[in-house]
Amino acid sequence: MNTPLPFERPVYVSRPALPPLTDYIRRLESIWASNILTNMGPMHEMLELAVGERIGSGRVSLWNNGMSALIAAVSSLQLERRKIAVTPFTFPATVHAISLLGLEPVFVDIDDTLTLDPVKLEEAVDSEVGAVMGTHVYGRFCDTAAIDAIARRNDLRVIYDGAHIFGRSAPVIGGEPHRLGDITMLSFHATKLFHSVEGGALITADQDVDRRLRLIRNFGIVNENDVKGLGLNGKMSEVHAAMGLSMLDLIDAEIDQRLAVANRYLEALEGIPGIRVVSGADGIVQYFVLRVDAEEFGSTRDDLHTTLRSLNVISRKYFSPLCSDFEPYNELPSAKHLPVARKAAQEVIALPLYGGLSLEDADRIADIVRWHQKGGVL
Repeated sequence: MNTPLPFERPVYVSRPALPPLTDYIRRLESIWASNILTNMGPMHEMLELAVGERIGSGRVSLWNNGMSALIAAVSSLQLERRKIAVTPFTFPATVHAISLLGLEPVFVDIDDTLTLDPVKLEEAVDSEVGAVMGTHVYGRFCDTAAIDAIARRNDLRVIYDGAHIFGRSAPVIGGEPHRLGDITMLSFHATKLFHSVEGGALITADQDVDRRLRLIRNFGIVNENDVKGLGLNGKMSEVHAAMGLSMLDLIDAEIDQRLAVANRYLEALEGIPGIRVVSGADGIVQYFVLRVDAEEFGSTRDDLHTTLRSLNVISRKYFSPLCSDFEPYNELPSAKHLPVARKAAQEVIALPLYGGLSLEDADRIADIVRWHQKGGVL
């Protein structure tokens, strides 16, 4: 194979879809006419209802971002036990939401799905663990039925970091009660398939938990004379809600476009030794992620990552390093032995995937992977 030419401009791992500017301006004009910019205005209420309809389960509250939402989720459960079992294979926000509230994360290894291993979870639960926080990695659900059974046996609360899941087809969660846990968080950050530029949501089936979340979202304010408990300013603005409503009109088209790109990758990467697709092959297209078996591939994931970036393909080692390796956590006893997560963190690499990526560019990126595997050197 000939040495690939670099892309003229960086091809990033993700690129936000954007609605037609005229559609967004139409909603902005409505905001200007109302003179309401925040505090659960009309756009906010419409988006909250629409997100709930697409989720298909539970009560939805919108938030200004996923991090605020996660902190509120943990706080709202009013845990008496001070430890939370959590995956190390996740974005730092997942674990920081535990630590910022003065609680201790207990890292639990993952299985081949890259989500929490229920067997390891049960082994990690003791009298000090009061909850479990799992991450639906790349939009693939944890084994929620198994986690629910463990939680019931051990009197645990369950939170899911579902930052990646809203890009699934509707109903996103549907009617299986264990899928929600006590609370599930969504992220609407601009890197996600669906976004409101910045934003997030919490879903719960518990009316009392939903009530507490709504108080936390607005400083704990009950009314103009009464504040009940601690709270954040977690409200989503009307401007962001307007973007979310505009993006809802596009979400299914974006999914379809990403599916076409993912299928092109699958064809172009077929037969390359040591490459296994772990996200993007099953209709879930938040990310397109490979695992690189260094021995079979003949090169490490890190070397492939360097080659791609040198040709202006901005791949990501997602998630690497593990959260358990970061300075706030690496001395915890639970951070020491996580062999499945550690191996995954050494092998995963996300290739660019977004609706605006051309099939020809997907072919070029796959050709770089194939060229690198055959010993290509720049």
